[in-house]
Amino acid sequence: MTPSFVKTEEPWKGSTNNWSVTVSDDEKPTPALFDHAVRVYEEMLKQSRKELPPGEELEPVSEVDVYTGHLTRLFADLNIANPYYTKIMNTLVELGCVEQLRRGGGKAQSKWVLCKAPVEDIFKDFVERKRQPQTRLHQLEQRIKDLVRITQDQDARIERLEAAVR
Repeated sequence: MTPSFVKTEEPWKGSTNNWSVTVSDDEKPTPALFDHAVRVYEEMLKQSRKELPPGEELEPVSEVDVYTGHLTRLFADLNIANPYYTKIMNTLVELGCVEQLRRGGGKAQSKWVLCKAPVEDIFKDFVERKRQPQTRLHQLEQRIKDLVRITQDQDARIERLEAAVR
């Protein structure tokens, strides 16, 4: 979605040289949380290195992107306030975008596997799911959806690994 810029008149200022951003009625702006999550993921990806997945050193299959560093510094470099840290990282983890290998703190650097980039549609479903009341039936339905998604992700990973072995 690309916002359009429209010249607006503000009669109380007596000027028509002001511009405002408009969004069509059927489009909603992307939440800031998603934008921040994308920025953090992209910066982690830029600073990542290719490594073998943990536990696969004996049978090398394919390398993955691994970020090693101080996330609080990364947030500061991106001008994202530290209070957003937990919300953004929890969102990336729950969306399956990153997986923590080692916890950091103090001088110790954290280590994260970058699994997949955040996708807006999946994020919107995630947010909507969080807002819905959690009845027992809804929880079970969501577990089934999650298991289907996980199974599809695993199937795709197996296919990639099989293709790499061939």
